[in-house]
Amino acid sequence: METGLTFLMFTLAYGLCFLSFYPERYLKKFSYKYSHKNIPEYKKFRLAEPMFFSFLAGYVVAFAVLFLMP
Repeated sequence: METGLTFLMFTLAYGLCFLSFYPERYLKKFSYKYSHKNIPEYKKFRLAEPMFFSFLAGYVVAFAVLFLMP
């Protein structure tokens, strides 16, 4: 139970850390349709990929810290 909770907290912490390093310019959609319309700015961002890869990297680092280091 303690290991699982620690693994979850480390995954969340490392995932948010990696997400904070992700540059904003890569989050924008590179589409003519979205960049030349009068739509709200928050709809021009694509957050699924950065969040997935950030939390995947956080999961891998948390696994390495908890299970490979000791």
